[in-house]
Amino acid sequence: MNGGRSVATRIDRLGAIDHDILALLQLHRVLTTPQLITLTRRPERTIDYRLSRLRERSLVDRIRPYAASGSAPFYWWLTRAGARLVEGTSPAPGKGTPNPLFLRHTAAIAGLYVALFDVGPSVGLTLSEWRRDEDAWEDWSGYRGTGRIRPDAYAEVHLDVDGHDGVAGAFVEVDFATMDQARLRAKVARHRSCKDTISWDRHPCCPALLLVTTSEARVNRFLAGVEKDRPRPSLYPSENPAHYDELVAACAAVASPEDAVIAPVWRQAVGDAPTTLSRLLAPDVRQYRQVVALVEAAQRQHDEHRRRQLVHDLHRDAPALADAIGDEESAAVIRYLFAGPLNVINARERWGLEHLDLIEHTARWWAETKAGTRAAAPSSVLDAWRALYRECWTAQADVLLSGNEAVRYDDPRLHQPAAALAAGALADDRDLRPASPIDGRAVVDEGMVRHERRRSASVTRALRDLPLHRRLRTERADLEAAYDAEHLLVCPTCAVPCNDEEPPGRSYHAQACRCCGGALVRLVDAPELPPPLAESLERIAARRARLLGGR
Repeated sequence: MNGGRSVATRIDRLGAIDHDILALLQLHRVLTTPQLITLTRRPERTIDYRLSRLRERSLVDRIRPYAASGSAPFYWWLTRAGARLVEGTSPAPGKGTPNPLFLRHTAAIAGLYVALFDVGPSVGLTLSEWRRDEDAWEDWSGYRGTGRIRPDAYAEVHLDVDGHDGVAGAFVEVDFATMDQARLRAKVARHRSCKDTISWDRHPCCPALLLVTTSEARVNRFLAGVEKDRPRPSLYPSENPAHYDELVAACAAVASPEDAVIAPVWRQAVGDAPTTLSRLLAPDVRQYRQVVALVEAAQRQHDEHRRRQLVHDLHRDAPALADAIGDEESAAVIRYLFAGPLNVINARERWGLEHLDLIEHTARWWAETKAGTRAAAPSSVLDAWRALYRECWTAQADVLLSGNEAVRYDDPRLHQPAAALAAGALADDRDLRPASPIDGRAVVDEGMVRHERRRSASVTRALRDLPLHRRLRTERADLEAAYDAEHLLVCPTCAVPCNDEEPPGRSYHAQACRCCGGALVRLVDAPELPPPLAESLERIAARRARLLGGR
């Protein structure tokens, strides 16, 4: 019972600032008093008082390490009771006081976070993500193998580059001259090996590798090793659009993290002039944008090739596809698009780009149908094709119902496509827009006048040549009907009449229609002719009203 009250007294009357302090210590593991003052935006007296109360309750502990000159600040961390309070679980047992090297290293990592948080915005760097220790470690696997990178922290910042917001990420290594150069170079090698994998899978750009160390001499040795180990450029241009030249840089500002954020202390090579962190990261953002543009262009090219192939496959199987889809309207528009006016590669591919989703879903269903794993077309595919049919049919109907010049002239070339539209089919768009309108009534009248004149002359001669007794028993109408059966030609497409002008005694040869250029046939042998244009237009208008009313 006393133990319960003892635990309760540790957390009674803890304020919001106390919980903030505990949460910050849990996040960063070790923080100095000045760092806590900066992060909480509270006066020094307030933070000192709150830390003292938390220490009295055995939730935090502190140490002041040795300093060569002056006095070092207090370094604070959570006790086991404090960690249990924040995390809700009991941490593994450990030493009462952390190792001094651990304290210094951990506080230095936190110092970079504090500097980015505090002074970063003043130089255009806005911290958007921060991970440290194990949270920043990443496993990777690719064609180069597998491995793990273990930075001290990962930072992600927003900065203005060429007037646009950019995002730059960086793996941070903090070195107090405790790592030898071979170990540092191994870290760089692992970073280079994994950059193509983790940069695209997990980050908005390829993270840089930034080393913060103790002296310019160590910076020079590190950068010299980086340059020595840099892969030599290939004699052949890289075919990988995601190829990325990684950024590796270092500075000697481990004791002054504010300088690492705002001062010109960073270098990428031994002979480089020092630059600021924002200027160091800006070219990396530009390079990333170029890579993104190349990758997107490559993806568009890949998508275009895939689209062309899908459209080509559907065009090749269009008759079978139309028969198998099981819907009259869908079949009509498939035949129209793949076997009709779009039987031109470029036009068909442009249409495929505009309706890529429908093409992909139809191709998937058609592949399953041919493989025998699926029979009926999905309702989503049928609905899309029906909607496309109504769109295409209505657009063609509007061309005729608009009363264009060819319609006003009753152009004979419109008879057949108008009859097809009236029946619910789709016509060739080129047939609905004749280049030069033809006056259909004048053409029909002219053809019939010439035929009747020739018929009259032929019947008159035939009657004159008959003996008197037969002439008296022969009706002129019968001779005219016989003449029409032998000499009256008609165009099956335009329904334009024409007289057979072949000289007598010669074998019959097909003649061309003066309107559409089609072959003429004898009227008695002609198939069903298209109805008059006015009749087809009435049926089209009625069908259009039904379609629009059913939406």
